[in-house]
Amino acid sequence: MMDAGMRLFCSEKPFGTVLGGIKNEMAKYGKVLRSKELEGENLPEASVGCDLLLDRSTRYKVKYVSCVLEDAGTMGTTADGEEIHRYAASLKEGNKNTNVGIYVAIALIFIWAMLGWFISDGEPWLALVFAIIGIYGAWRMLRPSKDNGKVVSALLEAFAEGK
Repeated sequence: MMDAGMRLFCSEKPFGTVLGGIKNEMAKYGKVLRSKELEGENLPEASVGCDLLLDRSTRYKVKYVSCVLEDAGTMGTTADGEEIHRYAASLKEGNKNTNVGIYVAIALIFIWAMLGWFISDGEPWLALVFAIIGIYGAWRMLRPSKDNGKVVSALLEAFAEGK
């Protein structure tokens, strides 16, 4: 997992309420686990110590976004005398291919190569074209997921708006 971003924001709400709001925002994108629920799970070491973990995994990819919320002090008081807290939400994201995804990508290469070999009828360039199509499809399937970055950006924007 790698650092994906951090957002500083202010709120009159206490730590637990802010953490609950962040959990609700993250729940729009998948299953959210609290730190208590993470015990016994087979998770990356970088997720240790996080407050919330968003699990967006599929059959072919394991995708996580972790969040650590820290109290960064107070900014002052409101007109009603309530303290305005400053919070820092740090996000990390990571993804990797599952064994199923790797096997499907390898099968994709072989299927396209064999299809090209059967269709080519002695034309090696046609078999090569089919093999390249299979390799390109496997590469697209095995490359890192870009949608996790979009989720992180949306979450950071929501944190900045104070939702």
